[in-house]
Amino acid sequence: MLARLWRLGVCAFILSVVSVAQNTRAEAPPLTIGVILPLSGSAASFGETSRAAIELALDNLPPEDKRRVKVIYEDDGLVPSRSVTAGRKLLTIDNVDVLLSWSSSTALSLVGITEAQKIPHVGIASDPQVAKGRSYAFTYWALPEDEARTLYEYLVARGIKRVALLSVSHNGLLAVRDAFVALAAKRGDIEIVGNEEVAPDVQDFRGVLERFRSREPLDAFIPIFFPGQLAVAVKQARGVGIKAPLFGFETFEDKDDIKAAAGLFSGVIYATGADPTKDFVDAFEAKHPGMSYYTGSNCYDAIHLFAKASREKKDGDTIASFLRSLRDYPTASGRISATSDNRFSLPTVLKTINEKGKVVRLAK
Repeated sequence: MLARLWRLGVCAFILSVVSVAQNTRAEAPPLTIGVILPLSGSAASFGETSRAAIELALDNLPPEDKRRVKVIYEDDGLVPSRSVTAGRKLLTIDNVDVLLSWSSSTALSLVGITEAQKIPHVGIASDPQVAKGRSYAFTYWALPEDEARTLYEYLVARGIKRVALLSVSHNGLLAVRDAFVALAAKRGDIEIVGNEEVAPDVQDFRGVLERFRSREPLDAFIPIFFPGQLAVAVKQARGVGIKAPLFGFETFEDKDDIKAAAGLFSGVIYATGADPTKDFVDAFEAKHPGMSYYTGSNCYDAIHLFAKASREKKDGDTIASFLRSLRDYPTASGRISATSDNRFSLPTVLKTINEKGKVVRLAK
C-alpha cells in the first residue's frame, strides 16, 4: 500500500513539474515596441498609413501575442534631430525592447544608439548603411539595386538613351539614385546627362532645371523627392520647357502631392516595392478606404516579426538571429529572404498614375 502511494506521489510530482514547465513555456515575455514615424510634416500621410497598418497588425496578432505586445509611437516629422530625441525617449524612459523607424535618415540617426544598447532595430529604409556591419539593425524595404534595375531595364527596353536626375539630399533616396547611376555606368545603355541634388528645404529648382534643358534632347526626367518637393519640381520642370517623359522611384503615391501636381503626374512610371498580398490589401482597405498603403505592409510585417521572434526570449541576440534566419518567408509584403548584410530581399514592380490620379500597377 505504501509503495503504491509512493508511486502515485511520484507520478503526481512529475505531472506537476511537466505542467509548470508547459505553463512556463506558454507564457511569452511582454514586448514593448517603440515606433518612430513622420506623423507631421510633408511625409505625414506616409506616417499615418504606417500607423494604420501597425494598428491592423496588432488587431491581427494571435491572442497570446495580443496580450503581451504594446506599441509606443513618437513623431519625428522626418527631421533627424527630432528622430534622436524621440529615440532617446523611447529607449531611456519607455524602455522599449525593439525599435521600428521610418526612412533612412531616421534610421541612420538612431542606429549608433540602438547598436550600443543591443536593441533590435528595423528601419523601413533603403540606405544599406543602416544595416551594413551592424549586429542588431536591419532594413525592411525593397533593395535600392532592385528598384534601380527594375526601372533601368524598362527604360532600356523602350529605347531611352539620355536621362536627367534631380534628387533631394536624403540617404534613402540617394541610395536608389546611386544604384541607378552605377548601373548606367556599368551597362552603358543609358547616358546620364544631368545628375544634381538639392537640400530638403529647397522650393525653387529652376536654375538646375534650366541647366538640364540646355542639355536637351532628354528622353527621361527623373525627379527623386519626398512629397512637398516632388510636385513642385515637376511643375517647374514643365514650366521651363522640359517635356521629357516622367519616371522615378517610390514616392509618387502621396495623394496630396498627386493633387498638387494637377495632372502632371499622369503617365509617370516609377519603380517601387510590390503591392502587398490580397489579404492585407482587403483588410487594410476595409478599415481605411482610399488610403495609400505605401510602406503599410512593411510596418505590418515588422510588428508580426518582432512578436514571433520574441515568443521565447526577447533579448537582442535572439530577435536579431531570428530575423537573419528568414528564407522565403511568407509575409504581407510577399515572400522575403534575409540577405547576408541584414537587409531583406522584397519584390519590386513598376507602377503608374492614370489620368484620374489613381495609382495602378503597370501592365506588362
